[in-house]
Amino acid sequence: MKILHINTIDKGGAATAIIRIHLALLERGIDSKVLVLKQTKSGIPHVYRFQSTPSVWKRIVRKFKRLVRKDAARLRAQYPEVEWFSLPTSPYDITEHPLCREADIIQLNWVSGFLDEPSFFRKNKKPVIWRMPDLYACGGGYHYEKGFPFQKLKNILDRGSSIRSKALRGSDITFVPISNWVNEKAGESSVIGSFPRQVIDNGLDFSIFQPMDKLEARARFDLPTDKKIILVGSDISMSERKGLRLTFEAWTQLDAARYQLVLFGAYEGTLPDGAIHTGHISDERSLATLYNAADVFCMSSIEEAFGQVTIEALACGVPVASFPNGGSLDIIRPGVNGVLARSFSSESLAAALTAALETEWNMEAIVDDTRDRFSIKNKIEQYLQLYGSVWPN
Repeated sequence: MKILHINTIDKGGAATAIIRIHLALLERGIDSKVLVLKQTKSGIPHVYRFQSTPSVWKRIVRKFKRLVRKDAARLRAQYPEVEWFSLPTSPYDITEHPLCREADIIQLNWVSGFLDEPSFFRKNKKPVIWRMPDLYACGGGYHYEKGFPFQKLKNILDRGSSIRSKALRGSDITFVPISNWVNEKAGESSVIGSFPRQVIDNGLDFSIFQPMDKLEARARFDLPTDKKIILVGSDISMSERKGLRLTFEAWTQLDAARYQLVLFGAYEGTLPDGAIHTGHISDERSLATLYNAADVFCMSSIEEAFGQVTIEALACGVPVASFPNGGSLDIIRPGVNGVLARSFSSESLAAALTAALETEWNMEAIVDDTRDRFSIKNKIEQYLQLYGSVWPN
């Protein structure tokens, strides 16, 4: 069985998840490969950058498609409230690539700007698994709903939905939502609601994300040892959906003499007084060390498909305080591994953080629960069963 994973780029949350799946499949002896449009990392086995040498006519067509395509940057410039937007078309024909031709199953992941759905689904005759790291597959181009200007972009959305609906018609495709919330949204979609679905959430390699000495962890990042630390982070932290503004407001309602706010990620705004910013952390072992320095991890997102950072923190034995977003509703078990805020307000988040900080948590129980539910090895078993059901050879 040969599996080809398609992802636009090899970095970011969706890429991290698919690479974890890919590496776990390789450990099981499965012929797994990843094809990306943009490659920024080296050293990951069997990850390949999409390259082709199109004819003159195809190059002309590609150039034309690039000119007429409304990409994320242009839309964000016109509509600042749009975090990301994609159309189901691109200048690239993935089916022409040798890896696509030799694969038995194609697994799509985050394919914005890479997958040209009309040509791909017209030419591809192989079973397709479409893993849903957000809501992009549900409609005509949006990735999340919170704050999205649906009415302003209605014409573009309708056109995208029409293109996708026609492209998918008659396709052998199974969707894999990564949370129950994404599954519910997929079921409500007029575009993909009739296709088969199976929820498979994200998993972790616990050889990296595991508990370590808290004082040692703090020393590595030069963090204070006389306060309880609240950790929060995101690499797209300027997005309103990520909830950092509410988190900062919640922080001002807490006792700064007792608690320390620490932020990681590519944040470029003004920090609240007393907060510490560690910057972007790309190395997973360093990130695991930072989780271990915290007393509570704050999942600040107002809307989130899953939240890999949540299970990463839990794997290190750190309880989580979270808004009741889609992924956290599956992950957080109140009283066992964290606290869910009652509403999407800074006051509610401050109350959840206070409760989490003042609770005596059972670290061993948090780690055991996380390993039981979110082991990448268990997720691979689910994927293998799914692959076998769509490709029974």
